[in-house]
Amino acid sequence: MQKRKMTLKSAGLTDEVNGRTDTKNRSNELNLPEITGLLLHKRKIIAITVLAVMILTAGIAFLFPNQYRSTASILPSGKIDKMANLKKLAGLDAFMTQDENSSELFPNILNSRTVTDAVLEGDYSFVHDDKVVRLTLPEYFDRDNPEKLRHALREITTIDMDKKTGVISLTVETKYPRLSKMILGRYLEELESFNLHKRRSRAKDNVRYLEREVSDRKQQLKEAEDNLQEYQAVNRDWDMTTDPEILINLARLKRELEIKSQAYMLVLQQYELAKLEAQKDVPIVRVLDTPSLPTLKSGPHRLTITLLAGFLTFFLTVLGVIASDTAEKKGIKKEFDIKLPAIIRRRLTLKEEIKA
Repeated sequence: MQKRKMTLKSAGLTDEVNGRTDTKNRSNELNLPEITGLLLHKRKIIAITVLAVMILTAGIAFLFPNQYRSTASILPSGKIDKMANLKKLAGLDAFMTQDENSSELFPNILNSRTVTDAVLEGDYSFVHDDKVVRLTLPEYFDRDNPEKLRHALREITTIDMDKKTGVISLTVETKYPRLSKMILGRYLEELESFNLHKRRSRAKDNVRYLEREVSDRKQQLKEAEDNLQEYQAVNRDWDMTTDPEILINLARLKRELEIKSQAYMLVLQQYELAKLEAQKDVPIVRVLDTPSLPTLKSGPHRLTITLLAGFLTFFLTVLGVIASDTAEKKGIKKEFDIKLPAIIRRRLTLKEEIKA
């Protein structure tokens, strides 16, 4: 009978302990009022942290020099295939025909190693703050490695092409306004030079082929003339002779000379026409807006950077405060859970000793 009574009391004690544990678990759960109160309690720490980070960020941002962006734009030349993207999606790339006079390849040419290296090799002299500045781009970027120099130049250069209109926009951004303008101007010069002298096309290839043919035909014509002249020199009375062999050989040499002469004149005529066609085949760089001279800085956006750093710091600080408070409560609960079984055992032992 005593044993049953003691069991009931133990059960009651266990229920009491479980109730306390449940209450403790509920107290560990944070709700909106508790979070608000916690943040209000820690408001000074949060404000000081955010303010310190914003001041530090603003100080670092002011260490970076101002940047100035020069812009230019190029009108499209040739025919622009407005259905090119749809054809690519449909897998009809093989049926796409590209106009050789089109400016669609201009961005690729401007980003090529040929043009990039030509821009990097230039010497730039300009006036900045009433002083004449002379420098090269390796000096400006403070680099010697060719690959790193190309990467640095592409980092300050932006080339975009409007898919609808075909207009190409170019921008260059440096810490010197006139340097930005000069680099962009050099890009346009190298693009035009590439189109005039290096860009291959069917018309230019035809001119090169006909040029070789003209040279060969001219040489053949000269050989035919030399052969006729030499034969006439050997047979000095060729114009009065009645020798059938001499007459046949003279006729053959004259006929060969006539054929070579006609062939030469025909190829020469085609060559002249091909040169005119090649001139029309050169893609023209039609500049819409020449490189501008920037008067306002394009970066860095110090206020935006400072405000963004402050917002991120506030967000992370709030999370840190909540996480710290939650970890602290979990530590108290863990300590309570460790001590609770010992308390129960002592109380049960006490009850048994009293009843005994």
